[in-house]
Amino acid sequence: EPDMTGQEVAPEADDKPEMSEDERLQRLDALATSLAAKRRDAINYRAQSGIEQVWLEDEDAFDGIDDANRAQEGASGQRHRYTKAETSSGTYTKTVTDNDNACILLPNITGPYVESAAAAIADMLLPLDDWPFALDTTPIPELAGVMEKVKELPDQQGVMMPGMQQPMAAGEIKAKGEAEIERAKKCAEKAETRIKDWLTECQWHGKSRRQIDDAARVGTGIVKGPIPQRKKHYRWSDVDGVQQLEIHEETKPVTENVDYWNLFPDPACGENIHNGSFIWERAEITKKTLQDLRGGSGYIDRQIELCLQEGPMKSEINVGTKVAAGDNSLYEVWYFHGALEREDVEAAGCDCRGYEEKYISIPAVITIVNGRPIRAALNHLDKGSFPYDILTWRRRPSMPWGQGIARQIRPAQRALTACFRAMMENAGLSAKPMLAVLRKYLSPVDGTWNLYGGKVFEVDPTADVSDIKAAITAIPIESRQVELLRIIQFAKELAEDITNNPLLLQGQMGKTPDTVGVANILNNNASVTKRRIARQFDDQVIEPGITRYYDYLMQYGEDEEEKGLFVVDARGSSVLVERDIQNQGMLKLLEASGNPNYGADPRKAFAEACRAMKIDPKQLQYSDDEWKKIQDNAAKQPADPSVQVAQINAGKALQLEEMRLGFEAQQADLDRQLASAELSSEERRDLEKQKVLLASLSLKLRVTQDMAMADHRMDLYKHNTPPPATPPIEPPGRAQPGKSFAQ
Repeated sequence: EPDMTGQEVAPEADDKPEMSEDERLQRLDALATSLAAKRRDAINYRAQSGIEQVWLEDEDAFDGIDDANRAQEGASGQRHRYTKAETSSGTYTKTVTDNDNACILLPNITGPYVESAAAAIADMLLPLDDWPFALDTTPIPELAGVMEKVKELPDQQGVMMPGMQQPMAAGEIKAKGEAEIERAKKCAEKAETRIKDWLTECQWHGKSRRQIDDAARVGTGIVKGPIPQRKKHYRWSDVDGVQQLEIHEETKPVTENVDYWNLFPDPACGENIHNGSFIWERAEITKKTLQDLRGGSGYIDRQIELCLQEGPMKSEINVGTKVAAGDNSLYEVWYFHGALEREDVEAAGCDCRGYEEKYISIPAVITIVNGRPIRAALNHLDKGSFPYDILTWRRRPSMPWGQGIARQIRPAQRALTACFRAMMENAGLSAKPMLAVLRKYLSPVDGTWNLYGGKVFEVDPTADVSDIKAAITAIPIESRQVELLRIIQFAKELAEDITNNPLLLQGQMGKTPDTVGVANILNNNASVTKRRIARQFDDQVIEPGITRYYDYLMQYGEDEEEKGLFVVDARGSSVLVERDIQNQGMLKLLEASGNPNYGADPRKAFAEACRAMKIDPKQLQYSDDEWKKIQDNAAKQPADPSVQVAQINAGKALQLEEMRLGFEAQQADLDRQLASAELSSEERRDLEKQKVLLASLSLKLRVTQDMAMADHRMDLYKHNTPPPATPPIEPPGRAQPGKSFAQ
């Protein structure tokens, strides 16, 4: 039966261990005490690491909130956070200022940077028509060695194989080896299709996109899987003319997201949570959900009854700005993954007979509510692997959590915010001048010194001032808008530099490079970061996660033809990133694939070009049956000489195009030198001469190309146009020497 909280489902034990109920409960209480100490160590480790404060600051930066505008933005108490509050009341204190001219506006550039970077990486690594992994067959050294030896031998020659008394023909050995290799490939294809079906059904692409979003924002994104879950399938069927609804249930592995606030690894894990001895996950369930767990597979009803009688207890962690759920009716649930002693696991009702007696510690999953173990289950994978995968945007030494873009861009965001607020405050001050007034000479009629239009002052009749303007003077405040705008522009450029993500490559309007070479340099620099993140996604998510799905298939798969020795090939950094980078060059490769001299497949080139442009090639290509019919019809017709002429023309045109591209590259290099270097007048004249020379060369190349294409078209016209018929009357021949004028 399924676990209603979405956790792993283990088979129910057939025979319970022989243990009295009192002994069992005592053992469970001792287990709960031991696990509580481990949980407290994990909670304290994360709190003392300082990562929780970093997450709070990064979330505020993403939302455009700081201490100046927190009260106005309504940020206090609105997010699900687990950290120590700034005051004993558990809420933020409001900073009161008497400066009415203070600006609290925050120009948020962190949010757009995070969203654009996460969208670009997700769009690149998770295309709709492809997958970032594949299953490859494991090479068999013995088979590879035999095939290498016999491939050059004649088929009739006998070969003595190890362990055989009679020689075997080399041709038979080749046939058996090729058949074994083909069987392994088909097995890998079936296994890969099965895993992709599981991932598609649980919406793995969407879960991975959210993981990338979290990693870009705070540096840490978490998913867990495969987790066995019972799923219902509904289907209408016709039974004796009556439509009936059929409900089928089956267990399938799924992947789920985990909030980074809810995961607590072993303090000794270092940078990889799988190096730790245990890991904790926190969640919340309602009273009704807890009641429904009674009677479920592996659940201890008596422990659940005690939890219901006690009611929800105080949280094990400091909930700093969490919104209370009405009457606080949510129960805090903790899931422990780790190795436990055999006696403790058996006391919780698990059948450990599948493990030999030499295994003192057994990987198990314990569910705890109110400090009481309410369920125990063996890890659904025999390897005992943790089901969690953490993606870090940028690694932190000796910590499993990473650093996100919100933290990288923090200096630029704070500088921009400070300058923007100073500019707004300066604008407010410079718009209204200060006044210097001699009070013994002037007094306001309305009794206040506030300045407004139509203000009336009375002059003291005894004043000895000849000019009344001397009694009141306006002191203007100088505007510093230009200087502050320059600093703001510098802060924006700093944001591009420290994130290595130029605005132009984010799809935002920026300063367009003057030459193609500069644009290529920017693209290549940004591609370095893409490759690094793609490799981390391969190493931290794809390889361990898909390997666990492969282990699940090997352990629970019903089709034996899907089982074999495979390795996971993570293709995000090797295929998907390069395809995204080479998007601009794919069209040129598509043109070159039409030349038979390159030996390229135009269909494959077209498919890759479509994928690079985020288009599904299947929507444009013929189906397999349609393409086979076209090929069959083409084979029946004689070869058209015009096709050969067209292929020759394409080869010559490609050569001319390569020459033109070489000229443009030289031209771009010269433009870049002019734009980036301080040249003397003589050097500039030399460069101008070179540009004129290159321009004339380009003109000659274009004329040559046009003339060549005209000649090719004329040749093609002559080839396709039959010669004129013989005229009915032949013209006279050549006149004899000396008779040309007369004849």
